[in-house]
Amino acid sequence: MRDVIGAATTGQTYFRSSMDNTVYYMVSNNIPKLCQNRIRTWYNYTWDAQGMLDESELLEQMPLVMRTAIAVDINLATFQKIDLFKGCDNQMLVDMLLRLKSIIYLPGDFVVQKGDIGKEMYIIKSGAVQVVGGPDNSIVFVTLKAGCVFGEISLLQSSKDGGNRRTANVKAHGFANLSVLEKKDLFEILVHYPMAQKVLARKGKKLMKAKGPAAAKAVEDKKKGLALFGPKPPTPKMLRVFGGDKGFLEKLKHATQNHKD
Repeated sequence: MRDVIGAATTGQTYFRSSMDNTVYYMVSNNIPKLCQNRIRTWYNYTWDAQGMLDESELLEQMPLVMRTAIAVDINLATFQKIDLFKGCDNQMLVDMLLRLKSIIYLPGDFVVQKGDIGKEMYIIKSGAVQVVGGPDNSIVFVTLKAGCVFGEISLLQSSKDGGNRRTANVKAHGFANLSVLEKKDLFEILVHYPMAQKVLARKGKKLMKAKGPAAAKAVEDKKKGLALFGPKPPTPKMLRVFGGDKGFLEKLKHATQNHKD
């Protein structure tokens, strides 16, 4: 019991020290208050949610066999459902699971933004994210919840043709805890699985081709969706009459001035 209490106290001390150092840094560098408050919120929520700031530090202290057991228990079933990885060597999937990193996003944080270079794949551990667009990203196209995966295709796309650019904005809907697999980690793993590398490249191209028509349909649906805002009101008659006369406003100004005189 004494060891448990001691470990908890040590953890709290580490958390408080990290928070204090971060606050000191923000104040010293005149970081805006809004940003400071969000960072404080992140620290407090992360600590309350998982009792640590970086779970990878805890896992790295464990023997590999234990880390593997935990990774398999938490994420293997999800990985096996991802179209891109279906049929892949289970050991390769386990290697990927061991490279996952956990990141917590605050409500409203953008996970990815349209046009960004895609370098990561995300698995939602808890919470939800929304794919958004339209004016001020006010239109929610879909909400993804725990167990969903996104960004996996960008892991295999080349930058030569812009194929690994993000095609949508994704932001956290409430607090969201995501597992992230980086492209560089996947490539390091694939060196040991040359056959899987060929299979994934083939699947990636196939999924991108399937994605093309779907994306085109989404654009068309979006255009149709403009009707929800109603037809554009007709141009007022007065402006139609004088619309072709660039000097109309100037003439109107002089006419008003003469009337006053």
